[in-house]
Amino acid sequence: MATTWTASTALSVGNIIAPTSANAGLFFKVTVAGTTGSSEPPWATTIGETVYDNNVRYVSFSATFSDLQPINPSAIIELFTLQLDNTLHGATTVYRFHGGSNMNANGEIVWAGNSYLRFPIEVTGFAFQNGQLPRPKLVVSNATGLISAILLTVNETTSGNDLTGATVTRIRTLAKYLDAANFSGGSNPYGTPDPTAEFPKEIYSIDRKATETREIVEFELASVLDLVGITCPKRQCTRAEFPSIGTFVG
Repeated sequence: MATTWTASTALSVGNIIAPTSANAGLFFKVTVAGTTGSSEPPWATTIGETVYDNNVRYVSFSATFSDLQPINPSAIIELFTLQLDNTLHGATTVYRFHGGSNMNANGEIVWAGNSYLRFPIEVTGFAFQNGQLPRPKLVVSNATGLISAILLTVNETTSGNDLTGATVTRIRTLAKYLDAANFSGGSNPYGTPDPTAEFPKEIYSIDRKATETREIVEFELASVLDLVGITCPKRQCTRAEFPSIGTFVG
C-alpha cells in the first residue's frame, strides 16, 4: 500500500508514496533510495515522469495499485513471431505479436528493438509429457480478417498451403528487461533493458490449419523433429563410413 509523504524520511527502492493532497490519481514509486526533503516536492501530473525529492527519486504511475502488478520486475512477458518460408509462401515476412498488455497507448511491446503487435491469441500445449515432443495449438482472432488475408496470399504461391511450414517462435523474457521505449518517460523503472536476457527460444513449425471461421483460426504446431519424413539422425550410418558400428569390445 502507498504511504503518505513525510519530510526527512528514509525511503527504500520500491516504496510507494502518495502525495499529501490529491494528485490526479497518481502514486510514486521510489527508484533511487534516500531521505526525503524538508518540504514536499512538485509532484508529476502524468504517468511515467521522474520526480526528484532531495536525494530520493520517484517514478509516477496510476494510483490504481493493481495497474502496477501486470508490469512488475518478475512478470514473464510472452511474445511470438510468425515467419513465412520463401519457397512455400513466396516471402520471408516476419509477423510479431503478443497477447498481453502494455503501458503504451497502441498496445505494442518493444523487445530488442522490434515492435510486437497486441493481438488476441491463445497458445496451449507447450509442456513435455511422457517423453513426447509437445504439439502446441495456436488460436488467433480472425475478427479483422487479417489471418484469412495472410492465408489467401500464401495460397497464391502454394495452393492449399494454409501457412503449413511457417515458423512460429515463442519468446519469453521478464518485464524488467524490456526496452525503455515501452515506458512513458523513456526509461524502464523496473530494471535495465537487456535484449539478450530471455528464456531459450521455442521454435515450432505449423503442421496444419485445423479450423478457420470468421471469429478464429486454429493451427497445430509441431517440433521440426516431429514432422512427417524427418528423422534423427537425418542420414543412415553404415559400417562403410563408420567402421566402429557393430563392433563390440569384450
